[in-house]
Amino acid sequence: MMKQFLFFLLIAVSAAAVQAQTPLTAEVAYDYLQSQRKRADATVGESTKPPADSLQKGVRILQAALAYYHRPEVEALAKTSKSLYYRQSDILYDLGRLQSLAGQGAAAAVSLRPLLAAEFRGASYPGKILNDPDLTAVRQDPTFLPLLAQARTLDNVFNSKALATPYQPNLSAAEKVAGLSKMWEEAKYNFAYFDHLPGFDWDKLYLDYLPKVQATPSTLAYFRLLQTFYAQLHDGHTGVWTNKGPLADSVYGGPPLRAHLVEGRVLLRDVRYDSLRRTGLVPGLEIVQIDGQPVVAYADRAVRPYQSGSTPQNVDVQTYTYGLLGGPETRPVRLTFRDAKGHEFTRVLPRNGYGKFTPKVPVRLRFLPGNVAYLQVNEFETNAGFQRFAAAFDSIKTTSALIIDLRQNGGGNSGNGYDILSYLTDKAYRPGSYQSRIYSAVGRARGEGVRFEELYKTSTQSPAGGNKLYTKPVAVLISGETFSAAEDFCSAYVGLKRGILVGEPTGGSTGQPLAFALPGGIMARVCTKRDAYPDGTEWNGIGILPTVSVHPTVAALQAGRDPVLEAALRALSSSTKASKVVGKAYSAGSKK
Repeated sequence: MMKQFLFFLLIAVSAAAVQAQTPLTAEVAYDYLQSQRKRADATVGESTKPPADSLQKGVRILQAALAYYHRPEVEALAKTSKSLYYRQSDILYDLGRLQSLAGQGAAAAVSLRPLLAAEFRGASYPGKILNDPDLTAVRQDPTFLPLLAQARTLDNVFNSKALATPYQPNLSAAEKVAGLSKMWEEAKYNFAYFDHLPGFDWDKLYLDYLPKVQATPSTLAYFRLLQTFYAQLHDGHTGVWTNKGPLADSVYGGPPLRAHLVEGRVLLRDVRYDSLRRTGLVPGLEIVQIDGQPVVAYADRAVRPYQSGSTPQNVDVQTYTYGLLGGPETRPVRLTFRDAKGHEFTRVLPRNGYGKFTPKVPVRLRFLPGNVAYLQVNEFETNAGFQRFAAAFDSIKTTSALIIDLRQNGGGNSGNGYDILSYLTDKAYRPGSYQSRIYSAVGRARGEGVRFEELYKTSTQSPAGGNKLYTKPVAVLISGETFSAAEDFCSAYVGLKRGILVGEPTGGSTGQPLAFALPGGIMARVCTKRDAYPDGTEWNGIGILPTVSVHPTVAALQAGRDPVLEAALRALSSSTKASKVVGKAYSAGSKK
């Protein structure tokens, strides 16, 4: 008992020390509570059967964190910060989980009961409590069963498994209609951009598609029809796909090649298999025919109708970079190529069986002649780009200019981009402006139409601070493949007025997609959030426009040159003291 008292005293003293050294703000309180959650996780470890003493230590850490949250000054701050406010529910969930693992079902029920109240029903906790294997003990507690039954009923309103039926070669007519109806319903109540479609009638389109889906002869045909249905919404974060199994094998097989559209022609950009490179398939080759058809005609017939995109450049990327060579794994694809000298040759390539692909490089850092740092970040799914940038920052800081290349970055987690951006400013900033639809049954009964609410009114990003500030000129390279979280980076960058954007308009789509399951192993998603520049100006459906517009050319790419990088170096040369050196470097640097 004395040890437990001393433990809580130590926690209280530590918390008090933190507060004595740092003014108490919502951010400070948030960071402290998150650190305690991480500390509890580290104490328990990753074993599926943690030792009893580790579980008890973790429980005590979380109980102390909960006591900290309930301090009057912290609760007052939580009323002004959603991020801090929801730490209470996260801690309660963590606590209930550890208590359940320790066999303390009754105690876990007490911790988790608030998460089934109306206040948190809109969050994901009811579903987690219903499905988390670590909460088996609490689900057996008799006092918890009535609340659990109620939560299950409410959870089924949106997350019922009834429509998530498995794949079969041809779904029933009822399943097909139910799937289409689910898509119609989710878009009707949640899609963020109906006003981008003037004159559009969603109900009429639904009626038009009802007989079509019932007439489809197979699940594959049904899947393709659903793709065309959502493609009518013209949004890059709204679409239909399948993850695995026979249906995925029917549409997602393909050789390890990636192409792109340049000046109306289709060039190989990536060859991710060494054996194919050794046979002469190298970047820069033009694809002129697919299965005997001219490549653009083939794309328009077999690929483009199924692509959801917010802008023409977004649809082109979906069609030519991601979807062009897809098809059944069992059916090879016949490709006719043309090299820079005009010589044509044909290859028949299987769509599977290649073994290990050459992985996509997530980040590259080079130092170009003229003392220019070049950081290519090809994804924000991970923080690899930021980690490389931060690790090399001492060297980057001494350069005359910085180029950040996002031309192949299709997005991921926006925070991974903001981490890099935090080194480019010494001020807190708002990365964007956000809205989401709100629905009130009573409001609609009273005659209200579609309404939106502003999100994240106080959401700001903080600068890295200290010596982590880059003050020299910056250029960001963009293309139609720059998408989603990469566009969030560009939107914030524009708001900061930190530097130029060089290249082509971005894909023009971001937002929080709502994903849901359909019959036959099919998945769909709907964009639920409107994103804009920090000042409220919309770019979704347009793309983030370059400051310096540069379009790659076939001749330049086949000659091994990079016109976009060259233009960025030229522009930077005029804004740096080392203009003469950088100007001489642009041509050499772009060929590396």
